[in-house]
Amino acid sequence: MQDEYRPQILAYYYKQWINFHMGFHAHQTNEIMYVISGTCTVSTTDQMIPMRKGDLIMLDSGVKHNLIVDGNPCRMLNVEFVFAACEGIYPALRQLVDGSSALRQLLARREPYIVLRDPSDVYHTLKNLVTELDTPSEEQMVTVNLLISQLLIRVARLAAEEQKDSAVRQIDRYVRKAVHYIHQYYDRDIQIKDIAAAVNLHPVYLQRIFKASMKQTMTEYLSELRIEKAKMLLARTDVPIIDIADYIGLNSRQYFSAMFKKYTGLSPAAYRKSRETMQGFQNQVAIVDIT
Repeated sequence: MQDEYRPQILAYYYKQWINFHMGFHAHQTNEIMYVISGTCTVSTTDQMIPMRKGDLIMLDSGVKHNLIVDGNPCRMLNVEFVFAACEGIYPALRQLVDGSSALRQLLARREPYIVLRDPSDVYHTLKNLVTELDTPSEEQMVTVNLLISQLLIRVARLAAEEQKDSAVRQIDRYVRKAVHYIHQYYDRDIQIKDIAAAVNLHPVYLQRIFKASMKQTMTEYLSELRIEKAKMLLARTDVPIIDIADYIGLNSRQYFSAMFKKYTGLSPAAYRKSRETMQGFQNQVAIVDIT
C-alpha cells in the first residue's frame, strides 16, 4: 500500500483429491483454494474448516494449513500469488483500494484466513483467469492482472457481505434470547435491565435492536404477552380475577385492569363474561346440530 505493487500469480492448478491427508505446511505465497465439487476439510493450527462445493478459503502467506479429503473425491482449483512491483502493468493495489471500500475493509481485517460461500461470481472470474494463464499472448500479463484484480475485489465484496450478514445474525440471536427470556419470566416483575443482563448487552443498545427487529419496544412486547396470557386465564380457567395480576407478573390489580382494558376494550370481568357467553352459545349450537 506504500508503493506501486500488483498481485502476481506464481502457481495455479486444478486437482481432484481422493482419500488424501496432506501434512501441515506453510509457504510464502497467498493462496485461494476453491472447492469445485465434493467436500474436504482445510485445517489451520487452531481450526478445522469443513468445505463443500462453492466454498473458498483465502490463506495469508506463512499460515500453516493442511488438506484432508475422506471418502468421495474433492475437486479444487488453487491459485497462489504474491505482490510484485508493477513495472508498467497496472492497476496497482493501492489504486484498487482507492476505488473499492470492500477491498480496503478486507485488507484492514488482517486475519490469517477467510472462508466464504460463493454464489458463482468468484468461480467464473477464477476460471477466466486460469484460461488466460493457459493461453499466453502479448497482452496476457495485462489481462491477467485485470482479472486477478477483479478476483480480489469480488472476494472482498463477498467478505464484506459475510461480515454484514454475520452482524445481522448476531443481532437476531440477541433479540431471540431477549424474547425467550420474556416468555420465560413474564410472570415476574422483570425490567429492561434484567432482560439486558440476561443477554449480556447494554439496555439502551438492546432496546434499539429489539425495536428495529420486532417493530415494537420490549415493554410493549412484554405487555402484549401478559395480556394474551391473562386472556387465556380468563377464558379457559377459573382463576379468580383478583389473582390474575399475580399470574402475569403485575403486582397491582388496578394497573392490570387498566392495562387489560387498554388492550382489549373490556374489563377483565367483562371479558370473562363475554367468553362464557360465547362458549354457552357454541354449546347450544352443537346440541342443535346433534339433534
